[in-house]
Amino acid sequence: MRESIGVIGLGYIGLPLSMCLCERGFRVVGIDTDSDKVRRIEAGETDVQEDYRGETLQQRLQRHLAAGHFIVSSRTAVAAWEATTYLVTVGVPVHPDTKALSDEPLRMAMENLGRVLKPHDVVVIRSTVVPGTVESRYVPILEETSRMVAGVDFHVAYAAERVAEGRAMEEFQTLDIVVGGLTDKCAALAAQTLQKLTDGQIHITDLRIAQLSKVIENAQRDVNLAMVQELQAVAKAHRVNLFELIQMVNTHPRVQMLLPSVGVGGYCIPNAYHYLSASLDDTTGVDLPLFRTARETNEGAPQRIARDVAQSLADRGRSMKDAVVVVLGLGMKDGSNDIRQSPAIACAKAFQSLGAVVRAYDPTVAPLLPYQFASVEDCLRGADAIVVGAWQPAFDQLDWGRLFGLVNPTAPVILVDPRGRLEARVLHLPHTTILQRA
Repeated sequence: MRESIGVIGLGYIGLPLSMCLCERGFRVVGIDTDSDKVRRIEAGETDVQEDYRGETLQQRLQRHLAAGHFIVSSRTAVAAWEATTYLVTVGVPVHPDTKALSDEPLRMAMENLGRVLKPHDVVVIRSTVVPGTVESRYVPILEETSRMVAGVDFHVAYAAERVAEGRAMEEFQTLDIVVGGLTDKCAALAAQTLQKLTDGQIHITDLRIAQLSKVIENAQRDVNLAMVQELQAVAKAHRVNLFELIQMVNTHPRVQMLLPSVGVGGYCIPNAYHYLSASLDDTTGVDLPLFRTARETNEGAPQRIARDVAQSLADRGRSMKDAVVVVLGLGMKDGSNDIRQSPAIACAKAFQSLGAVVRAYDPTVAPLLPYQFASVEDCLRGADAIVVGAWQPAFDQLDWGRLFGLVNPTAPVILVDPRGRLEARVLHLPHTTILQRA
């Protein structure tokens, strides 16, 4: 008989995690407060893109639903009927404009879970959180609603997910996991369950170190990516190929620079500075100028791209007003249909603010935005500038030579392609100006 486990939150992380647990022999009770999402998942449908070993996430979902290995509900009590361990993957969003943190979804998940906790249950929080809030905020909520004492009557641990969207099915089962518990026993019980999920090592540490480590991992990548943003200007000034420059630098065994892009998106990396900053009150006297500058540099990338295109047009005696700008790929990164904090969408907004007519094409993203086109041909027709926001696998199959025959024939089209994927396919064509290149 399969051991039962509850997964709270069935988004881009929680659903792949649930499928991994099913693959590893668990019976999973998935909980999400979004009733529409629950209905779709019950019907075997999901928008989460994840291919692993020749099978899509949706195919795995349908298989495990049919086998009874996975059930889903909007009521936490359903999980409590059979589960004694819960993995919580509910996020703490950051408002894109005010940068204010809202932990209401996670707080509500803790309240709902606390009401149904049983003696000896284990709660493992896998969400990225403001360091220090597990013990100061979420444990008290569990204690208040359960009327039990954490670390005595039930157990709480923290083990943040470290996976990349699109590779979650593989990485959940292979990456090392850092675990911190409210007590030593809390950590040991969490580690015992998590070791059944991954072939990687389990590293047990202090609870606060576990929370800090995930935020620092993301903040480090934010700094690295900001460095690459600035290097684009350096490479341009020296008239060298940035991609080749990075390749040469990375031949050093202690250097690993990342690749350029139109910005940094998604749920994790852009929020790391804000989580870290929120964990430090005025009494600490700690400032974070490096992390803050990196965040500002990455957030400003879409605006810099729009200004560069405007200047390129002006150099030809043309105005951005009413120019047609096409954004190819709207995901927050290559191969993703997750548009949370997508730099490609930020690019679209930056161009719109300068008066451009924006069009976008992404075959993986639901048509939620007014400037999305269902046809790549209609999207490209008459384009004055093209920005590669996120490279989708379907783009590899397109005949770009034919498609570029549809762009504005009266002047060279401006191409912003930080990683050079489209450039490699159209460089031989006339009437193309590469404004930003690898």
